[in-house]
Amino acid sequence: MRTLRKLALFATACLTVPFLTSSPAAADDRDFCGKTVSGAILDKYIAMGDVSSPLKCPVTDEMTTPDGRGRYTHFQGGSIYWSAVTNAHPVWGAVRDKWQAMGWETSALGYPKSDELKNADGKGVRQEFEGGTVYWSAATGAHPVWGKIGGTWGEYGWENSAFGYPASDEADGTGSWTDVDTGQVHTYRLVTQKFASGATLFWIPGGATEGCGGECTGYEVEAPGSLVKRVRVNLPTDSDKFVLMVFPTDAGFRGGIDKAVDGWQEVWTNTPNPLRLDTTDEAESLRDQYACHAAYARQESDGGWNTGNSWDLESDRPNVSWTYATDALFVAIHKCNWT
Repeated sequence: MRTLRKLALFATACLTVPFLTSSPAAADDRDFCGKTVSGAILDKYIAMGDVSSPLKCPVTDEMTTPDGRGRYTHFQGGSIYWSAVTNAHPVWGAVRDKWQAMGWETSALGYPKSDELKNADGKGVRQEFEGGTVYWSAATGAHPVWGKIGGTWGEYGWENSAFGYPASDEADGTGSWTDVDTGQVHTYRLVTQKFASGATLFWIPGGATEGCGGECTGYEVEAPGSLVKRVRVNLPTDSDKFVLMVFPTDAGFRGGIDKAVDGWQEVWTNTPNPLRLDTTDEAESLRDQYACHAAYARQESDGGWNTGNSWDLESDRPNVSWTYATDALFVAIHKCNWT
């Protein structure tokens, strides 16, 4: 069920547990391949088939984790980790390698809280941790997904969405946008993650960007075509509206109203439909805004364009007639910014 796949938020509180000689369970300690397996870890190991399981033989006795919250045993084919909050779960393969590289249970992921699960598409697996979920496919490798980016990805359908599997870990950086009216450059923190489709999902924790007065998520896709080179969707977390940012090619800037329909078609060729786009009026308003920018764009003496480097289409603008949106007389008045 989808409820099993809800991404956990990073745990900010650390639970303190008494020192345990073994993970508690009804089973007695047992020796396998010269090593002792105990408690809940033993129960999980036996349930999996012990030495006949993918874990094979233990290579350590049961150990206490550095944070003192849990216990673990390493095996030839992976490990089993236990904590009082998450119980005992095996971790192996590429998912284990990623978790190890991040710092095991001391990482932002924390302890595993599920076994490895096969995805319905048959192309990959996932494993849930306290702080997020690690997804793996042969094409993309293993990558953690969590927080606001994970939430946005989940809204669109996880790995079954148009984005596909995560193809990178999150990267923390900065972004900027320029106010076309004042020329002021605004910078902000920008967290990004790439996905198999080539799209980049992002999270802006705070600091205004186009269409977002504060926190914002969204996605950006390449739109290879003669008129549109890139499309970005900004999704403010405090509103049900969005901004569709279109980055035209040079031909797109010069195409004028005659190429507006073709350009609008290019926008949607590789752009997942914003889930917040739920009315025909909103869709037509966005199209008319695009056409207005196409009709109004002209090159300035410095080589830039009077409409800026992107055409920012806002979903909360009312739908107007094509004539009002594109006729030179009306454009001179509203400059594609009607309310």
